[in-house]
Amino acid sequence: MKTLIAILFIAVLLAPVTVFAMNVGDSAPGFSLKDVYGNIVTLNSYKGRVVFLAFWATWCPSCKEELTELNTLQLKYASNGFMVLSICIESSDSNVANYLKKHPVTFPVLVDTDGVVADTFRFSGLPASFIVGTDGLIRHKYSGYNKESVTLFEREIFDLLNKR
Repeated sequence: MKTLIAILFIAVLLAPVTVFAMNVGDSAPGFSLKDVYGNIVTLNSYKGRVVFLAFWATWCPSCKEELTELNTLQLKYASNGFMVLSICIESSDSNVANYLKKHPVTFPVLVDTDGVVADTFRFSGLPASFIVGTDGLIRHKYSGYNKESVTLFEREIFDLLNKR
């Protein structure tokens, strides 16, 4: 019995450590992804701006609604230092490009074909969103989307922009 307990104890010690979800106040992990045009976009290049990270997929109905509203916020607050970076979790760039032909947006659309960036942010369900402050810290995080979300997003974006 002692041997079994010792083996279990060692197995627990050697098991991979689970990384918990990103929390408000954590540093947003840096990343580099290609956009739908093949350009490399890095989160670090937006340091000093308020960045809304929107994880989505073309098959997600509420994600599509959120993107439309985020485009409105991008147009409204871009000149104040706000940027939306949408990160599509798709296995095919062509799915995303075809979607954007029908539903264009004014912000960068990045494609996380292998899911590495999504895994780094450790969320469950789509859409998933994070607002990163000018200091690179996660200031707000959201799971899901509904019409009331837009009012909340805008208030929190406005507050962060006014603290600059």
